[in-house]
Amino acid sequence: MKSIDDKRAAYAETYDAITAVWRDEGGDTLDEIALMATVNSLLAQRFPYYFWTGFYRVCDGRLIVGPYIGTLGCLQIEFGHGVCGTAAAKRETIIVPDVNQFPGHIACDPNSKSEIVVPVFDAKRELIAVLDVDSSEFDSFDEEDRAGLQKIVALFAASS
Repeated sequence: MKSIDDKRAAYAETYDAITAVWRDEGGDTLDEIALMATVNSLLAQRFPYYFWTGFYRVCDGRLIVGPYIGTLGCLQIEFGHGVCGTAAAKRETIIVPDVNQFPGHIACDPNSKSEIVVPVFDAKRELIAVLDVDSSEFDSFDEEDRAGLQKIVALFAASS
C-alpha cells in the first residue's frame, strides 16, 4: 500500500466486492463458513502484505481453525493464549507490530512478524470467531487495517 488513502480505498473496494459476491450468491441462504471463505479469498488477493489470513471459530470454549489461506495454522487455541486467544477473551481487536514482543505469542509459523486479530460477533453480539491476519513484515497493520477489517467482520452480524 502506498498511502493511508490507498489502504482506505482498498478496504472499501474489498468490502464492496465481498458484499456483492455474498448478495449474488444468495448470502442469507449460506452459512458463516461460506462467508469466512469468501472474506479470506478476497482479502488475500487484495492485500500483498497479508501472509496468512484466516478465521478461528469458537467451538466448545476454545478457538478451532476455520477457513484460512496461507501456511499451516495452529489447529486450536485456548481463550487467553496468544494473540488470537487474547483478542477472543478481551473481545477486542489487537494489533501487534512485532509478534516476538507479544507475551505468550504462539508461533504457528516463524515467518509471521506482525499480526492483527479482530473478534467476529453475530447479531446477538455473541463471539463466533476471530479473524487473524499475519504479515511477514514487521509493523504491517495500523488503524486503517483495524477499521477496514472491523467493517468487514460486521457482515457476520448482518448475515446471522
